[in-house]
Amino acid sequence: MKSATDVQKVFNPDSGVHRRDGLNYKLTQDEIEQFHEQGYLVLNDFLTEAEVATLDDWFEHFIAGKQTGMGRDFCDMSQPYGTPVEKFRLVNAVLPSHYCDELKNNIFHQVASNVANLLYAGGNAVMDYDQFLAKKPGKAKAQFLMHQDLGYWPKTENTWTATFSLALTDSDVENGCLVVIPGTNKEPELRAHRPVDYSGTDDLTQNRDESHTLMIESLESDKPIYLPVKRGSVTIHDERIVHGSGGNTSDIWRKTYVMAFRAEETVKQERAMGFTHSHNDDVNWETFIQ
Repeated sequence: MKSATDVQKVFNPDSGVHRRDGLNYKLTQDEIEQFHEQGYLVLNDFLTEAEVATLDDWFEHFIAGKQTGMGRDFCDMSQPYGTPVEKFRLVNAVLPSHYCDELKNNIFHQVASNVANLLYAGGNAVMDYDQFLAKKPGKAKAQFLMHQDLGYWPKTENTWTATFSLALTDSDVENGCLVVIPGTNKEPELRAHRPVDYSGTDDLTQNRDESHTLMIESLESDKPIYLPVKRGSVTIHDERIVHGSGGNTSDIWRKTYVMAFRAEETVKQERAMGFTHSHNDDVNWETFIQ
């Protein structure tokens, strides 16, 4: 267990369902400023239990691999493409609302969209992609190594992003909650990213057709904090903050619904490049590596 100084057990005690007005979650100016200055935000009770429950069956459907036609969009994000399903540790189902019309404009999307437009000064943010993620119990290697989201994407004129991670189960240090390094979103240059080498040989010639997952080297000055949240709560982070998450050493699943919002023009630029965030995209990944 990490020390109390490493773990933000109650970051924002005033946040909660009482801050909801219909689909609108009321943010304070301090919260908006924290997102821009520190690169992240935590909001408790973002959705009610009844609202979260409407998403559970769809999550289980995708994570169980029951959705057909997904190709590489159903994979293990901690292992190479082609890993047998029975050996998955970190189960990933990307773009579920693309594959299932019933998930379009769901309650999470509606509430998050309102908050994204409060965080984005331009006030015209749209959903760029969504993703179901599940860390199986007792899988210490079901981890996301430290990275910046912008390292995964083609460069656009406007990089602004707000990525919402909705906890469908309680998330804590033991089952691999989000870890962030506050303020790294303000670093002048993006850190160098490279594909994870699953061969154990530290082969830097690996490419993203073999390993979609990227990693960076941590700095001695990095001071990570852990962001445990309860079911129905969210973390929100921007595209430049250094972050990741540990493996699941507990006996319970960690289940998360991720949804990212960007400026409408940015999404149009991505699509014009042929980039949809699908692992099935035919993309020259080498042009993205920093």
